[in-house]
Amino acid sequence: MMCPICRYETEEGKYCEQCGARLIIEDKAVFTAFKEQAAALEVYGVHQGSTRYRGSSQGEKEMPVYIPPDIPFHTAGRQHVEEEAVSNPYWESIKLYGQIYGDYVVKGLKHPIASASATDGSQLLNATVSMLLYVLFLPLLGYVTLSFDGAILQKGAFVHLVLKPMGWLALFLFLLNVFTFTAVKLSNYPGVKLKEAMARFGTFLIPFLALLVISPLFLFINSDITTVILILSFVSTVITIPVLVMNSYKRKKTGGLDPLYAILLVYAASLLVLALIWDIFTRYLITSL
Repeated sequence: MMCPICRYETEEGKYCEQCGARLIIEDKAVFTAFKEQAAALEVYGVHQGSTRYRGSSQGEKEMPVYIPPDIPFHTAGRQHVEEEAVSNPYWESIKLYGQIYGDYVVKGLKHPIASASATDGSQLLNATVSMLLYVLFLPLLGYVTLSFDGAILQKGAFVHLVLKPMGWLALFLFLLNVFTFTAVKLSNYPGVKLKEAMARFGTFLIPFLALLVISPLFLFINSDITTVILILSFVSTVITIPVLVMNSYKRKKTGGLDPLYAILLVYAASLLVLALIWDIFTRYLITSL
C-alpha cells in the first residue's frame, strides 16, 4: 500500500511506517484524490526545478526533487499515541496531593510536636483531611468491631451506628477546635487565628489517627484490644491535643488567663457537649431501634 503523503510503500497495516499517516483503504474515491494531489505536487516540483535549471547559466545542475508538503495537522497514528500519553489532569492532581499529604503525615508521625509547632494556616487543608479521616474511621471501626464479635445488628444499624455518629463526631471535633482556639487566645497568644489553631490540632491528630488505622489488625487476636484502642484514641484526643496545642505557642500575654484554668475550661466545655450529644444520640438510638 502506498502512502498518499510521503509515497512510502507499506505492505500491511492502517498507518504509514514512515510518517504515521493513516492509509486509506476503504474509500477509493478519497484515496484517488490523495494520489492525484500528490502527483500534482510532484509535477509542480519538477516544473519548478526545470525552470531554475534552464534559467541559470552558472553552477551545478539542479535535479528535480519532490519535497512532501508540510502537514499542519496531526496524523491519525501520532494523534492516537498522543491521546494515550496525555493522562487525566484530575487524576494527576489527586496523585500530586496524595504525595503532599503523605509527606505531611510522615513528618507528623516522626516529630509530631516539632511539626505542629511549625504549622501555620497554610496547612489547614491537610489538617482538615486528617480530621475527616478521624471522623470516618472511628465510627466505622466501632461498627466493624461489633460485627466481628457476632453482635446481632438490626436492619438500618449501619445508618444509626456509623453515619449518624459521624455527623455528631464532626460537630464535636469542630467545637473542640473552637474551645482550644479560645483557650489559646485568652491565655498564651492573643494574636492566634482559628485556622492556624485548627491546622495545629489536625497535625497533633495524626498519631491518634494512626492508632485507628492499625486497630483492625488486633481483631484477629482479641477484639477487646481493638475496643480499647478505639476508646484510648478518642479519650487521648480530647485530653492531650488541647494541651499540646496550647504549649505549641509561646506565651506572649502575661496578664491573661492562666493556662491551667484555660485547659480546665476546655475540658468542662467538652464534657458538657459530650453529655448533650450522648443524651440525644441514645434517645435517638432507642426510638430508632
